[in-house]
Amino acid sequence: MCKTASVKLRVLIETLGCKVNHYESQGLAADFRRAGWEVVKKPPFAAVVINSCAVTAEAGRQSLQSVRRALKRYPEAVVALTGCAVVADPEKVSEIEELGAVCGNYGKKDLVAELTRKINAGESGCGSLLPVAADFSGELEINLLRADTNRGRSRAVVKVQDGCNSFCRYCIIPYLRGRCRSLAPEKVLTECRELVAAGFREVVLTGIHLGRYGDDAGKRFNLTTLLRQMVTEFPGLRIRLGSLQPHEITPEIIELLLDPAVSVCEHLHLSLQSASDRVLGAMGRPYRRQDIEDIFTQLTSGAGRVAIGTDLIVGFPAENAAAFAETYDLVEKAALSYLHVFPYSPRPGTVAASWPDRVPANEKKIRARQLADLGRAKHNDFAEANIGRPLKVLIETKKEDKSAGPVWFGHSRNYMPIIIPVSEKMKKFKAGDEIVVIPRKWELGCLLAE
Repeated sequence: MCKTASVKLRVLIETLGCKVNHYESQGLAADFRRAGWEVVKKPPFAAVVINSCAVTAEAGRQSLQSVRRALKRYPEAVVALTGCAVVADPEKVSEIEELGAVCGNYGKKDLVAELTRKINAGESGCGSLLPVAADFSGELEINLLRADTNRGRSRAVVKVQDGCNSFCRYCIIPYLRGRCRSLAPEKVLTECRELVAAGFREVVLTGIHLGRYGDDAGKRFNLTTLLRQMVTEFPGLRIRLGSLQPHEITPEIIELLLDPAVSVCEHLHLSLQSASDRVLGAMGRPYRRQDIEDIFTQLTSGAGRVAIGTDLIVGFPAENAAAFAETYDLVEKAALSYLHVFPYSPRPGTVAASWPDRVPANEKKIRARQLADLGRAKHNDFAEANIGRPLKVLIETKKEDKSAGPVWFGHSRNYMPIIIPVSEKMKKFKAGDEIVVIPRKWELGCLLAE
């Protein structure tokens, strides 16, 4: 069926995967709007863009499933696939002949222009609807897709780094995103100035391997120096860090996290994966259990103040019962506030994919459930520790709560979700304001404050 420009320039963007992908989708949306498109959620669509993920084999499968679903649901739309699944599985992607455009991560910067050209060409025929060439080179240039700053919201994501040099034995990301590369500090500061001028009150610094920010710049800058610059220039802007590994957390970063007078939020996400030296060594991770324990010792300053979350993989081939017990033991003792737990599955293209999968699937489920249960208990304990403490909350949206009526919803600096009933006193506030509240109870996944 010939796809034409009979439908107004309306595009749906579906995003799978990490915060970097979501940031880049926001950048695509901004590019579409600048080119005269409407970015919408309901049909009809002239184009559908699937921004894919392939961090695991399941994520890649879901990405291609999203493409096929879009082709079936929206036969009149030009369907485009971009992102990591294109780089990870080019042969499977090439089998989907109905795709109107295909590009890797680097090609995202040209996708809007290409789709605009295709739709316009479609007015007189479909012969020019050719796919965008996929980029498999491990690009060395950071892609500067930028979100709209005139669409002010309370929190914005700022991508400061892309790529990874680590090559952990279970991970395919370096092959999909290329080598580590960083956005120069002056460009980060420029983007933050625009966000502040547009009304944003918090930025989340993100990257594929955020802790290695500046590695490609020698010793000219790093994450610590960037944070120092941001704290100095934007004293009223809340700065939230993305994921870091234990050995990447400098004393200066710890000092900023623990100082309530500066604008760095008391929230840290540690990418641990395991707390067993046996497993960490097999994974190719560059830190050990003692490094993890040292970080927790330094960050534990007042119960409930600093939120510390983590990612954990269970059932890696080197994880015997004793190794899992080591991880469980550390998690049980550590001042963690939430866990993200993932059963290991071999990812084709990685070193570990060729290893015997020594942990039975049922045992992986049992271990994952045990850690997930522990994580929920940890989260409840952390929430309870915040009851009665004054918390700075960034108001994000107004919602209707079944029991409390209209409420403001937001997050504290230590990333606790909080709802505040909209009383007469609260009516003067708006999304984007930061206020001090005192939580009174923990209910249905949120702290209820006054």
